[in-house]
Amino acid sequence: MKTRGFTLIELVLALGASAITLAAVYGLFSKAVHLRNDATERTRVARIRMHAVSVLRNDLNHAIISGGTMAAVLEGSKQGAGNFPGYLKFMATTLRDSGGEDTVPNNELQQVEYYIVTDPDSTDVRSGMLVRATDTNVLAQTRVDPVEEQLLTGIESMDVEFYDGNSWQTSWTYTTEETTLPKAIRVRIQPATAALGETKPVPIEVLVPWGTQPAIVKTP
Repeated sequence: MKTRGFTLIELVLALGASAITLAAVYGLFSKAVHLRNDATERTRVARIRMHAVSVLRNDLNHAIISGGTMAAVLEGSKQGAGNFPGYLKFMATTLRDSGGEDTVPNNELQQVEYYIVTDPDSTDVRSGMLVRATDTNVLAQTRVDPVEEQLLTGIESMDVEFYDGNSWQTSWTYTTEETTLPKAIRVRIQPATAALGETKPVPIEVLVPWGTQPAIVKTP
């Protein structure tokens, strides 16, 4: 009995079909990996932003203005501390919990500042790093540099507004002469675009009504 083998043309066609199939499978696999990586990155960014919002909101909720010299700091404006717009400073009774990521109320008073600085790890001059700076040694005669904590990267600006009961003001300063407190504080953190000309991402907004917060105390 005579056995017939594959011809060279048949082998070439089979190899070509196999190559096309493998290329299609590889393309689908690469796309699936890319989608997975994108979803993982979006989840990571969302968690970081949620954490930053939680820290800022908790600080504002535990802000304290006593009316005396001990806790009489509230300052905010569009003018930033460096090359990026936005600045906020106030006194609060919140400290970081060393055992976790959340902030917890504490009886120890501290000064809290929020501002944007240049990100040393970024080559994009349009985006900076949102920093939370704390100073717990508020009674010291010699001031020391506050402890800076990185909250968010890739940030373009921070808009701080104060509601006086009728309209939103773009700046506010509490002094011993001007002791009026805002009814609410709104902070909008604007992430930078990935490239010039792209639509700006939706800003991260934190709105805290101060008129109903028992932590804010004003004594005569």
